[in-house]
Amino acid sequence: MELSQTPNHALFNEEKLAELHQIAGGNKDFLTKIARTYLKQFEDKFPELKQAVQREDHEQVEQLAHLLKGASYSVGLEQTAEQFHTLERAGEEEVSDDLDPVLDTIEQQMERFSVEWDDHFDRFN
Repeated sequence: MELSQTPNHALFNEEKLAELHQIAGGNKDFLTKIARTYLKQFEDKFPELKQAVQREDHEQVEQLAHLLKGASYSVGLEQTAEQFHTLERAGEEEVSDDLDPVLDTIEQQMERFSVEWDDHFDRFN
């Protein structure tokens, strides 16, 4: 599913979440582990990314944004992944202006992550 097919208000790509549910065989503990692993990586790397943006360390911005983009896609966070893609491109192009709103959007989306993740998979049970 392309980003344009995901409603603007939706945090997750529903097809990706259905795929994860199928892979997990409905095992809620396994799905919780996936979420925790993603959150741990985000909590470890996002502060580094914010610091790299502040330092205008374009190479580090590109690398960390790329890492977090892939991780976000893997848990169905298409819109968050697109924000990381914006940061990755900014790093590639050595652009430092107007990145704070992108970082703010990512933080807002991550505040919704755990609640919406659990709500989604609770519907399957």
